[in-house]
Amino acid sequence: MMSTQGVIEIALPIEEIEARRERVEKAKRFEIPDRVPVIPAIATRFLVPKVDVRFRNYYNDPETMLRTQILGQKWLMENVRTDAHSITGAWVGAWTDFQNTFEAGSLGCKIIFPDDDIPWVGEGWVKTDEDLKRLEQIDFIHNGINVRQMEFRKAMMNVAEKYAVRFQGGPIFYPGENPSLTHTSDGPFGVAGDVMGQMELFLAVYDRPDFVREVFHIITNKLIDYLDFCWKEEGLPLPRDFAWTDDLAMSLSADTYRSVVLPFEQQLRFHFDGYVSLHMCGDTNHLLDIFVDDLKINEFQGFGYQLELDRVASVMGGRVVLVGNVNPMLIHSGNPQQVRDATRTVIEKLAQKKGLIIQDGSNIPPGTPLENINAMMEAAEMYGRYERLL
Repeated sequence: MMSTQGVIEIALPIEEIEARRERVEKAKRFEIPDRVPVIPAIATRFLVPKVDVRFRNYYNDPETMLRTQILGQKWLMENVRTDAHSITGAWVGAWTDFQNTFEAGSLGCKIIFPDDDIPWVGEGWVKTDEDLKRLEQIDFIHNGINVRQMEFRKAMMNVAEKYAVRFQGGPIFYPGENPSLTHTSDGPFGVAGDVMGQMELFLAVYDRPDFVREVFHIITNKLIDYLDFCWKEEGLPLPRDFAWTDDLAMSLSADTYRSVVLPFEQQLRFHFDGYVSLHMCGDTNHLLDIFVDDLKINEFQGFGYQLELDRVASVMGGRVVLVGNVNPMLIHSGNPQQVRDATRTVIEKLAQKKGLIIQDGSNIPPGTPLENINAMMEAAEMYGRYERLL
């Protein structure tokens, strides 16, 4: 494939990219890297304004989306001290970026696209048994936002040759050559909260549990059908790795989570036979054992700053790759020394059993000072070298 424009050069040596990759992969295998890796969670809401693009334009034009993603990652890799090592794939390259709306937006919910922010989900609509029948009849793969995802993916591929990228000393590549559809999930409970309304869902868990289980049953099967479609459409590798979230379920007690939600989480999780990563924000101290013993996750990504690190170490240390959990509001509003101190605490509590990657817990807000973000890496270099830790 030949570029019709100049190559987008990323001012980072390919050797540095490979060193980062090795460091992160060693951490994920519970081996000993030179130091604890650091990957701040810096996403669309932060990056789009960095390349002087309006969200309205980003979500209206697939070529703008592709170009913005590449330039946003160029800015990130040239300015943020991180062990991020790729510019292809979801979150770090060419993908159909409709955030946490694509499932609800393909199951009958209205999606609102503000001029200056990422999209968000409108009101839920599944209230009655008749609504359940309508929900079951929806062609989730070929409806709503999922149709838009496929249109954007095709359009990105059509202009891929215009956007050649290269790290210093590395080969040219084209992030738009095979863009990712959003092949993750907000989980059965989270999606049910969108289609029913969150307050209505929590009330129904106690007042109408059979109705809620039927909603979960319909949603979970549709999610799996769509994910199977993504694997075929994108030619994704085997065994099948999977990352999902279910933030809303954090508010349930452990007993309620086990009896109402867990069977559907297990159905979704055990559909995949590769490396499995779960993200759940907030205080999930009461659910950690379930994540390890019942869902058998490989990675707990971006786990909340509210967690008790001693409990995380006891339940998950050496068994689950831990990616977190410096308070993002401290990173946003504190100073570099406070961030270094908080990062040091995470390292001292969790690094000895290996499998630790420093991240915020979770999602760094726009407007966060760069020196505060980079303070996490400074702490990892000072306190996270394994020659010192072991």
